[in-house]
Amino acid sequence: MSRHQHYFPSAPMADLFTHEPPSVAVDTSLEAAAKIMKHTARIREAIYLWLKTQGSRGATAGEICTALGLSGSTVRPRIREAEGTAPWCHGRLPARVRKTEIKRNGMRVYVVI
Repeated sequence: MSRHQHYFPSAPMADLFTHEPPSVAVDTSLEAAAKIMKHTARIREAIYLWLKTQGSRGATAGEICTALGLSGSTVRPRIREAEGTAPWCHGRLPARVRKTEIKRNGMRVYVVI
């Protein structure tokens, strides 16, 4: 018997700014997802715009965290959304960044497409 279930939005998303962040059916996870929901689009855009300033050098998730003062738990899902690979977005977000084969400090480098 599973002790938790993964969260999947019940309805398709209308646009980039109205989707619900992922969570599991645990009170603390649902609460955290609800708190960040109104900020996800802004954070995703901030990550994209900062990554754009890095040009072909790109940046790792760790570098993004340091530069923008965000936690990895906030940055990594926003990167997945910007890649267009986030399962909770059902492919509704366009791919704007890509993960390269390059690694720095053991982390993949992301660049703007």
